[in-house]
Amino acid sequence: MVRAFGFCWGAGAWTYPHVMRVGILGAAEVLRDGAPVELGGRKQRMLLSALALYGGQPVAVDSLIDMLWRDSPPPSALPTLQVYLAGVRKALEPGRPARTLPTVVVTVAPGYALRLPEHGIDSGLFASAVNAAHRRLGNWSDEASGSITAPDLAPGELNSVVSELDDALALWRGTPYTDLDDIPVATAERARLEELRLVALEDRAVARLALGQHLTVAAELEALTAEHPLRERLWTLRVLALAGAGRQADALEALRRVRHVLADELGLDPGTTLRGLETAVLRQDPALVWRSKPINGAPRASASFVGRAAEIEALEQLLDQATAEPQFAVLVGEPGIGKSRLAAELGARARSRGFAVLTGRCSEDEGAPPMWPWMGVLRGLADDLPAAAELMGRLESGDQTLPEDVEAARFRLWNLMADVLVAASAVRPLLVILDDLHWAAPSSLKLLGHLADMLDTGRLLVVATRRAAPELTGPLAQVAESLGRRHALRLDLQGLSTAEAAALIEVATHRKPGTREAEALRERTDGNPFFLVELLRDGSSEVPAAVTDVVARRVARLPEPTGDLLRTAAVIGREFDLAVLAAAGGRDEDDVLDQLDPALAAGVIAEGDRVERFRFAHALVRDVVHAGLPAARRARRHAAIASVLDGAGAAPSETARHWLAAGPAHAARAWRAAAEAAELAGRLYAYEEAAALLADALEVQQADGSATPLDRYDLLMARADACRWSVDRDGVNAALTAAAHQAAKLGDVVRMTQAAVGTTEAALWQTRVYGQSDQYMIAVLRRALRELPAEDGELRCRALLVLATELYHTDAPAYREALVEQGMAMARRLGDPALLVWACQAAFIASWRPATGPDRLRLADEAIAIAVERADPIREVLARTLRAIVAGELGLVAEMWDEISRTRAIAEPRRLLYALIVLGELESPWLAMQGRFAEAERIIEARRELMTGASMPQRHESIVAGYACNKLWQGRIADMIPAFQALVGVSPMPFDLTIQWMLVRAGRLDEARALGTGYLAPSTDDWVAMHHHCIAAEVAFALEQPEAGRALYQWLSPYAGRVCSAGFSVAIGPVDAFLALAARAAGERDIAARHAARALELCAEWKIPLVAQWMREQRDLF
Repeated sequence: MVRAFGFCWGAGAWTYPHVMRVGILGAAEVLRDGAPVELGGRKQRMLLSALALYGGQPVAVDSLIDMLWRDSPPPSALPTLQVYLAGVRKALEPGRPARTLPTVVVTVAPGYALRLPEHGIDSGLFASAVNAAHRRLGNWSDEASGSITAPDLAPGELNSVVSELDDALALWRGTPYTDLDDIPVATAERARLEELRLVALEDRAVARLALGQHLTVAAELEALTAEHPLRERLWTLRVLALAGAGRQADALEALRRVRHVLADELGLDPGTTLRGLETAVLRQDPALVWRSKPINGAPRASASFVGRAAEIEALEQLLDQATAEPQFAVLVGEPGIGKSRLAAELGARARSRGFAVLTGRCSEDEGAPPMWPWMGVLRGLADDLPAAAELMGRLESGDQTLPEDVEAARFRLWNLMADVLVAASAVRPLLVILDDLHWAAPSSLKLLGHLADMLDTGRLLVVATRRAAPELTGPLAQVAESLGRRHALRLDLQGLSTAEAAALIEVATHRKPGTREAEALRERTDGNPFFLVELLRDGSSEVPAAVTDVVARRVARLPEPTGDLLRTAAVIGREFDLAVLAAAGGRDEDDVLDQLDPALAAGVIAEGDRVERFRFAHALVRDVVHAGLPAARRARRHAAIASVLDGAGAAPSETARHWLAAGPAHAARAWRAAAEAAELAGRLYAYEEAAALLADALEVQQADGSATPLDRYDLLMARADACRWSVDRDGVNAALTAAAHQAAKLGDVVRMTQAAVGTTEAALWQTRVYGQSDQYMIAVLRRALRELPAEDGELRCRALLVLATELYHTDAPAYREALVEQGMAMARRLGDPALLVWACQAAFIASWRPATGPDRLRLADEAIAIAVERADPIREVLARTLRAIVAGELGLVAEMWDEISRTRAIAEPRRLLYALIVLGELESPWLAMQGRFAEAERIIEARRELMTGASMPQRHESIVAGYACNKLWQGRIADMIPAFQALVGVSPMPFDLTIQWMLVRAGRLDEARALGTGYLAPSTDDWVAMHHHCIAAEVAFALEQPEAGRALYQWLSPYAGRVCSAGFSVAIGPVDAFLALAARAAGERDIAARHAARALELCAEWKIPLVAQWMREQRDLF
């Protein structure tokens, strides 16, 4: 029953005080507090049925009239409908006070709606119960393979399923929506519910068969097959019931009858499952007799599980906690230490608790499709959860989102995965095992990081296994950071103890070893279970140089045909299909199966997770076999495997991997296969994988004499896109420069320009290293402006603004500003919002210097307004990030913090890596000035980890600068001097003045003075100029240089009230503080005091007390 409910409607509200359920699984009825309600005449029952048909959704008045009177409504249909409506409302809410609004049948444009709590209509309650039971039972029959498997549930769970289905079927009183006759929409819903009833009857039979109730189920199914003679699943269950009851002859007779019925009625043969079932009955296969799991049965394979008691206890505690909210764990250790075995044991124990266990294995082969482990997880849910099947289809075929929406689309895709897991866990708690995370592609790792960051509901435990590493980098480091924030349990697995080693020896050899033997083996293997078992299997008294020698000896003992098959299998990968292995060698599948038997018996390979699929027992075994095959022979086998996969519809990335390894003779096919795989990876937003595939394609393409410059241009442009979205600026620039060269060879100025203007797309910073320019790209852009049509056009507009950015580090500020002005004017004339928002951001970067601060603020505001209006979160993040930067420069510190907060709220859930890096750089020096050193350091560390997989100009310098800003206000700036000295001569950045200033701050004036005074008048006017002039003023004050002080005061004066900053990674206080120092160096004591006072006011306003303390100390000195 549904609980009492009510709705609040303000002053005229009332609360409905009863429990109500509407029934439509038969003639319409209403139960109020368990008692039937008199609904009145047929039209009122039809009206209630029509409203129930749409659940809680509004039903238009015209639709209601059509359903009540079909094609012949009376002239007074509308007022008559109102009469019936009033009758229904009175029947449902007889005690509703006058002048209060109805709470059950409510008025909602464009008509009326039936508002009941969840499951307030019996059809919804029925469907929910049947679907939940169906998911719990799992997929017992696979028509594709013909396999039949008993549900993996304990008797208590099976009885619970039977009870739930009995309750659901008891709701069925007759034909659903019978009052609505043959109205089309009712007919469709009726068919859906009747199909669902058959599913319920089938599932109840499945559960009872698993409980051993074969005879009674057989009797029930005889009637059901007579009523539904074309439904093969009912016949399958009937045959199973008869065979399980020992009635083989009756089972074969049932199979004969269904074959006859299908042939007569449809002209078809029975499906794969029934055909396989006939063979199994004839063989009297014991698998036909289903038996439930023992109530207190031990988890699978637990008899051979040794040690790890503390780890199992900790993981089982997480299983308990996962029934309330999501939990995460990571198992870490060396190869062979037992990570996967521990995860499998946890899976067995989770099943005994009623969990569904889903496993995704990461492939060590580079050809694995994007999201490969997550495909394994979805495959386990797809049969019972349509959303999982739909998402799996998207991952297999790729998304089709436009490039400008890639980050938002990637975010939506990740959220779909989260929604699927949460929905599945509502039916049954989940254990998700991601094995061998160290091999996972970046796309899979980023999805795991997203789940760790965002998943806050659902009954699930996610357990990942990975190898230990001295230092994690790239996406794996980012995932580790996300899991750390989530307080995920981390278990570092060590070797077995002597006692545990003895127990393992006993399990493996069926004899009890002596203490000395156990200790000796434990010592030789450091307690590594895999190594220990391999030594036991080897049986040699000779001490091997390494465990790989043991594995090699074991493989060498196999018959040569078996060994040759294994070598081909090792080229295929850790897992391999029988059909591919046989076809690659031109062999018969049955012969191959026979030849694999010795390897199965020796434990070199094991059966996989589906029929006719195998896997090497351990990655090390596959590595040993693979290494034993010479390179030339490996290449030939790769070619044979690729040919097979080409014709088998395999994943493009898997096919590409083999073609790429097949040698120069197959270069033409290889680069095209890699490009095809990269395109699919891009559609799944797996840009790191796409970039790697395209790099391979470009390399192999050089060996293809038939490839054209246009072919190479297209590959280079595709690689530039992939690098852009994986935050590889070096890769972007290299690919675009090479693409421009190819277009120049073709004499194609449009393609050449398109390559050249790609450098600033989605950029938040300069595209070139400090002080350097790409003269080739500058020449390309100048040629473009000469040869493109002179009238307004998008490509010409982009060329103007990109040329301005390319000229940033040249001595042409006036020309640069003219280009910006022309480009912005053209963008505004063209009126394309997408172009204009890009133009604002490009102009911002091209004109980045102190004097343009107010102009850049206006550009950022304009870009934000356009992005918000277009509902473009990616452009909005870029624009808001730029606004936060310039607000900080201009001393609008409160606005800066507000923009940081707003931008993070959009960027973090979408994992917009570039923006998050920049925001972290902007934030950390301000935290340091507030004395929040630990927070600042955490942000710097997080930024460093984010940047491990990225390439950006000055990325190393920005990290060092972040640490320096943090050390500065701790009074430990001297700690950073060696790091900056190491950068001199290596970095293009001018650090001589910085080092001199740091020596001054450290009180080492003699060393600072020894560096000379030539650095005290910097001449640059770029993004670093403000910082350089400010620190030069401090040096001039400390070293008593009045002339420098006067020059610096004059330069800095227009910027009073602003922040001493450099780009977005350095900020060290108000410019007024340094104006005070410059004035004092020039001998202007009163002016210095006035600026110092203003600096202190700004420090208070900006909440940076450590800078205020330093300023007071400096003021005391003068």
